[in-house]
Amino acid sequence: MQPTSCVLGIDLGTSAIKLVAVSRDGRVMASARESYDTISTAAGQAEQDCQHWLKALSVAAKKIGSRLTHKARVEGIALTGQMPTLVVLRKVLKKELRQLKPVAPAITWQDSRADGWVSERVDDDRRLHIYRKTGVLIDGRYLGPMFQYHHGSKAKERSILSAKDFLFHALTGLTATDPSTASGYGLYNLHLKAWDPELCEFWGIAKESLPSIESSSFRAPLSERGRQLLGCALGTPVVLGCADSVAGVYALGGAKRLAHTATILTGTSTVIMKCDSQPRWDGRSRYLLTPFAVDGWYGCEADLLATGSAREWAASVFLRRANQKTQRSFRTQRSLWQSAYKIAPGADGLLFAPYLAGGEQGVLWNPHLRGTLTGLTLAHDGAKIARALLEGMGFEIRRCLEVFEVEVPLSFVRVSGWIAGIPQELQLLADIIARPVHAFRLDSAAAMGATLLTGLIDSKKYFANTKPVVFTPGRQSKHYKEIYARYIAQFPTGAIAGSGG
Repeated sequence: MQPTSCVLGIDLGTSAIKLVAVSRDGRVMASARESYDTISTAAGQAEQDCQHWLKALSVAAKKIGSRLTHKARVEGIALTGQMPTLVVLRKVLKKELRQLKPVAPAITWQDSRADGWVSERVDDDRRLHIYRKTGVLIDGRYLGPMFQYHHGSKAKERSILSAKDFLFHALTGLTATDPSTASGYGLYNLHLKAWDPELCEFWGIAKESLPSIESSSFRAPLSERGRQLLGCALGTPVVLGCADSVAGVYALGGAKRLAHTATILTGTSTVIMKCDSQPRWDGRSRYLLTPFAVDGWYGCEADLLATGSAREWAASVFLRRANQKTQRSFRTQRSLWQSAYKIAPGADGLLFAPYLAGGEQGVLWNPHLRGTLTGLTLAHDGAKIARALLEGMGFEIRRCLEVFEVEVPLSFVRVSGWIAGIPQELQLLADIIARPVHAFRLDSAAAMGATLLTGLIDSKKYFANTKPVVFTPGRQSKHYKEIYARYIAQFPTGAIAGSGG
């Protein structure tokens, strides 16, 4: 018997919006994605048009409808999204209804223009003070300072939302956020579980400009505007959801499989998260502390800013100007990476620090870091450079995992995202980190995790049917122990984390 109902999961990602229609027993019935552009015409700029998000949402929802083999009624809608991404809205009167309208394009987490401004205003003592309150290692990519830098002089009658919160407002008319997304504002006090008055004052933000803080399972009825965007029935419950990193981790383990493992989520950036039943601040302030979707749990989180985007960059560089006179000319991304996979460990002496996004976070937290390639000679070609980049990303993941292992060793890691569909890179990762890698190939782990938060999905059936493919460290792992040691010696934490670490 075909399912007659489903839950719609929506992930407002960095480069595209992803939707999944999930049956009550946890099977994906249909999926769709629709991309949008990022505005990057100035140094450090990364903005997106909120109306493009809504248009993409509507288009993707129609794709879902057309791909369902049997029409299924949407019983619930759940949200997740990129963060921290700033949306500033202005209250206006229209047809006697008070609505909020964006005053400018959204400023995404990739935007680095406020980093220097924040560094001048936050010394090491204040940065540590903020970390102990919020679990956040503050820089210009968090919504509080980002708002003050770009909009502070025009703060009256304006409201501040993150990307996912804006989507919730567009679908329900309410302004609300959850604890995991609230952490991206840089204003959420983990002890008080509320907006911090001192930090709001420091960044010049009125608490009235901030959304209410609700649980990840908080829900509100779909509005008329939401009905027009999605084509779902008026009043369908919309679940507030959580940050995309948290939702992605939840999709791979739920609430009962959190301890003693770490999860790696690959996308434009890569998130590495280890969960714990109590908040654990790092004594050296190397990772974030993020409220999890389950109350009382927290994620130790490290975010590598350029992984999927670094991979795309490398492909564009070598494919755009392939030299037709040489024996090797890469005509497709596939041919480039297939050639890179054949290169021996160590990339013929190359070491590539993949800090290509204008700084790095992970466990380094230095906005001044830039990508660095060492050991280059005339004998190196594009395949070897690409191999060094893949290895560099793996080394940075291992660096993060080793910080998380200080108290409790990790027996294996879970991974999802684009890497889950590439066996060669999964094996490379297992070899570099010297641990088994459990790969989950999902259409969108974040969107799936959001649907599980609705309570409408049979989670037991879902997890019983969601099996990973396991990659164990192979014979090349012993080589990477030595290569990783050389990498860390070349790019040591202490030497490069000095600006605010």
